[in-house]
Amino acid sequence: MKKTTLLILAILASYCFSMGQSNPSIPPAALEKLINTWRENTLGLPIGDKFPEFEFVDLEGNKTDYKDLKDKLIILNTWFVGCTGCKEEEENLKQLTEEFKDREDIVFLSFAMSSPQKIERYFSKRGDFGYQTARVDREWVNDTLKITLSPTHYIIKDGILVEQITMPISETFFLDWYRNRILEFLAEA
Repeated sequence: MKKTTLLILAILASYCFSMGQSNPSIPPAALEKLINTWRENTLGLPIGDKFPEFEFVDLEGNKTDYKDLKDKLIILNTWFVGCTGCKEEEENLKQLTEEFKDREDIVFLSFAMSSPQKIERYFSKRGDFGYQTARVDREWVNDTLKITLSPTHYIIKDGILVEQITMPISETFFLDWYRNRILEFLAEA
């Protein structure tokens, strides 16, 4: 039932936001209600749980061990080539990574559930969105992260999942909300 509700929300939100609005706005209370609805309908790991450890090998062959990132705020995105919502959010993700590029206390990672060749072709045409990207098996994401929909965004602090939401960060107000969540967790000592 939750998957169906989330899918309907995604379709409605995408439709509403694509109706010619170049910079839609939404009252803060309505945005918070929308975000909470997305959150409630996001399947996956429970907020507050320890995030599963992983080994990360990006498309350039650089290896990163999850244990080496525990002192950083980890911003993780799961996606796949051909995902409409994933494509719609790319410019906002580029903007976000550009804003935080000089900070050493944050790392942006993406798990792409497509073949390395597809990902490389996609990036050669569109450019990347500033995240270190690794190719992962969809089954691993489904089994380990308990997620079947994309894009899903995670914020991990001190090894704990502190935010998880399945929605495209495709509108300015979603980007503002996500940036503010990141800044909140960075500010916590």
